[in-house]
Amino acid sequence: EPMNPAQPNASARLGSLLGGGSAAPATAPLDLVDADFTAFEKLLADVNAAYSNEDEAGLRRLTTPEMFGFFDEDLTNNVRKGLVDRVSDVKLLQGDLSEAWREGNLDYATVSMRFSLINALYERASGKIVDGDATAAQEVTEFWTFVRERGGAWKLSGIQSAA
Repeated sequence: EPMNPAQPNASARLGSLLGGGSAAPATAPLDLVDADFTAFEKLLADVNAAYSNEDEAGLRRLTTPEMFGFFDEDLTNNVRKGLVDRVSDVKLLQGDLSEAWREGNLDYATVSMRFSLINALYERASGKIVDGDATAAQEVTEFWTFVRERGGAWKLSGIQSAA
């Protein structure tokens, strides 16, 4: 079954592989501001758009190397199977900070993201839908973990299913 960052089963697989900040050096709490939450909401939309458009350069810019590897493997598998995964109309419905911390030069934040989106998997050649729905929005809740070097831009570093 194709892995899609928007589908809960895919995120469960990603989350089980990624973990977030465990067995780490000394951590300190981190205070976030409105601009951080705006960045998280923008990353939700931008990562899904880059994934849907098979924009590897965009995904590389928006995610950590590890996270990019998962998306890249997924996109490569879709191409091999003659499929294309389209995501649209991503709307954040609710974002709640789960935790935020600092480790050395890195800031981390995990946010419970409840969002809606339209998602369908198409046969590349015919355009026929093989999974999902091209018109009905579905609702998803996932924990997205973000990381930034002090003073840098936030990047997606992990996705875990909330289920």
